[in-house]
Amino acid sequence: MKTLQQKNDEHSKLIAKERQSVLYVVLSLFPIFVVFGYDFFQETVGAEVLGFHPALVVFSTLLFALPFLAIGQMLIFPPWLKLILYVFIQILFTTLWFIDGVLWLAIIPLIVIFGILQYQLPEIRKLAEQNDNAT
Repeated sequence: MKTLQQKNDEHSKLIAKERQSVLYVVLSLFPIFVVFGYDFFQETVGAEVLGFHPALVVFSTLLFALPFLAIGQMLIFPPWLKLILYVFIQILFTTLWFIDGVLWLAIIPLIVIFGILQYQLPEIRKLAEQNDNAT
């Protein structure tokens, strides 16, 4: 039978994972905030706006961010490195796709992350089997 302290420790770990997940979801919306904020600023000063349809901005951001989130959660990296890489790649994606308009170059980080996943897949499977056997 588990002690109260063990249950509290497990609960604290779950809360920490939940906070981390919320942070990643908020960071996934970063390109949306940047594009809409940039358009709003440009419109208020009378300059030319980017002119992307809002549905296109939301759809393309989610199309990039959701697979990256799923792949990123499986990678075997320290959490701080995952966070730094995710922020860097989101900034790169926003700059290349929406501001510079270079779609093919904006997708390259996703391909690189998928390649890293394929390289780490045997070890990820071993860890998953160990977790299944432990429960």
